[in-house]
Amino acid sequence: MNTMTLLNIHVKDEDKKKLQKYVETIGGESMSDVVRSMIQEKIKIDEVIAALPPVDQVDIPDYVPKDKYVIFVNGAIVGVGDNPSELAELALQKFPDLPFVMKYNGKKKPFLEHVFMSLSNVHAWRYCIFEGHSFPMLPIEFQCSDKNKKTLYASIDTAATLCVMKENVLPIDSFTSSRKEKISTADGILESQIYEGIVKILDTSFEIEFIITPMPDELPFKFLIGRNLLDQLDAYFLGKKQVLLLKQAEL
Repeated sequence: MNTMTLLNIHVKDEDKKKLQKYVETIGGESMSDVVRSMIQEKIKIDEVIAALPPVDQVDIPDYVPKDKYVIFVNGAIVGVGDNPSELAELALQKFPDLPFVMKYNGKKKPFLEHVFMSLSNVHAWRYCIFEGHSFPMLPIEFQCSDKNKKTLYASIDTAATLCVMKENVLPIDSFTSSRKEKISTADGILESQIYEGIVKILDTSFEIEFIITPMPDELPFKFLIGRNLLDQLDAYFLGKKQVLLLKQAEL
């Protein structure tokens, strides 16, 4: 005969009132059903994280030339070069769902500071590590025509109202411009063409608007996901665990 431990959990009266109010707000059937759903969601998160490949701690071998960047996936060297952006793209092409570690074999350069502002069908990625700094990144497929498609590493900018693409990723004449707008940036107001394209994430295609701007090659991504795309997704940033969880947004 199978037996199951009976859980008897004490909940403070104040927390019970908060839980009851929450249940009424979301239209739940009962507090017990909502608590069971929360437990299932927490277990699901931990199961998804446990299934992710670890980010290995790696050392640069002696045979790697000085003053070069080296990128590792699963502890193995994927490429050596001068351009972090191109090395990240190489890792993306070979291992799109695995986190990388990139290091510089030389005197450490000043880091380029930048700003990032139910779990069914959730997809998860471990943060990539570049020179000791973590980047929540995911692969996307960008399409501006039937012939012009490209798989890119994208990061997320929660403060940006529009998506941003690095210049020279695809020929500028392959994009369709919808309008020209004044854009507020940290450097002031600038005028920019706004383009139309399609981003494919999690096997779903999203029609988006975006701008094109220079991005330093020292950054390992070529696309920033802004609010106009992020608002169609549910994103969870587990900073301590260095994990990004993503799913299509629910109503």
